[in-house]
Amino acid sequence: MRTFYIFKINKEFAILTKNCPYNLFRSMEQIYYASSNDIAAVYNIYEQLILPLDKTKINLNLYEKFKEDDYYTKFRNTHMINNFYSDEQTKLIVNSSFMLLRSTKASPTFLNFLKDLENMFVCDFENKDYFWLQEVTV
Repeated sequence: MRTFYIFKINKEFAILTKNCPYNLFRSMEQIYYASSNDIAAVYNIYEQLILPLDKTKINLNLYEKFKEDDYYTKFRNTHMINNFYSDEQTKLIVNSSFMLLRSTKASPTFLNFLKDLENMFVCDFENKDYFWLQEVTV
């Protein structure tokens, strides 16, 4: 099971780190693993790097795209794909600050749909994997 965190990156930081996403990943990793003692400093960095998501728009677009598919379900801000033919079980939770994607696949179906969103950066902290969503070829 893979866990991806999807963030909308500030345009200036996206331009600076487009060719070297490792530096952005390291910053995000420091935020992810920060202790409660460092919360004030980490929050400042987070506010500079990350932009809020339009939760309503993303939820509506996802629903419109997948509502006819038999393997798709939605409850509030949670979208799920249970496709037994392709052995994919994927859950996408849309929050105001990030999206959380858990999947049995390395390239879940939702990634292909979300790649149209601008300056989206994907991190899998457990597997040390990171990439710009626009560069995904599913």
